[in-house]
Amino acid sequence: MGDINKMIQWMKDHEGKVIYEQVRPWGTGNPPRYDCSAAVISALRAGGFLDNSGGNYGNTETLYGLEGSLLQPISQEQVGRGDIFVSGPKGSSTGNNGHTGIFLDNQTIIHATKYLPYGVNGIVTTAAAGWLGGPPVYYYRLKGGNASGGGAAKGDVQPQCFIEMNNGISRFDGKRRHNLPNKDCQEILNRIYRENNGKDMPAIKLKGADEAWLVRLDQAINAKA
Repeated sequence: MGDINKMIQWMKDHEGKVIYEQVRPWGTGNPPRYDCSAAVISALRAGGFLDNSGGNYGNTETLYGLEGSLLQPISQEQVGRGDIFVSGPKGSSTGNNGHTGIFLDNQTIIHATKYLPYGVNGIVTTAAAGWLGGPPVYYYRLKGGNASGGGAAKGDVQPQCFIEMNNGISRFDGKRRHNLPNKDCQEILNRIYRENNGKDMPAIKLKGADEAWLVRLDQAINAKA
């Protein structure tokens, strides 16, 4: 039986210590390089779900090939700790066409990615919404693992939104506020959110004195950090 705690621990041990790269992505270089699928496959090995025979190999298509054997399809509502997502069209999901990662809970993932406007480059923990890639997105439970799943409880809310101000746009992910460089970036993020949630991300428009609300929000966030 595989151990999802060891699998997740591999990701946590490499979080913030590697960079994202699709060329030579198996921990080579200084700092070490991984892409999303190399990180997930390495974590699956660490958890005892895959062996190390055959050397460093695999991508999102390799993961799709495990559907029905190691990876058991589940619904988005069933997702829990230790479950896997793979996104992108089956048969053509490699490179920038697909993505994969591991759920820490039904709303949080750990994955290898790069998004420099947010200063993201490597293995990171983020909200699931807006970061899964796709469409489409497929959800899997590991056969022989010790994940319990559980899904989202009724009434759970992920407090995400865009904040539109006179001097720019930011995105609140439930924990932090991130300034966006332009409207195009907002549109891309909204498309991803819409594909995963079936609706647009909420947007709050602030004007003039209302922007003092952001100061209070940032103060509250920093007080909890």
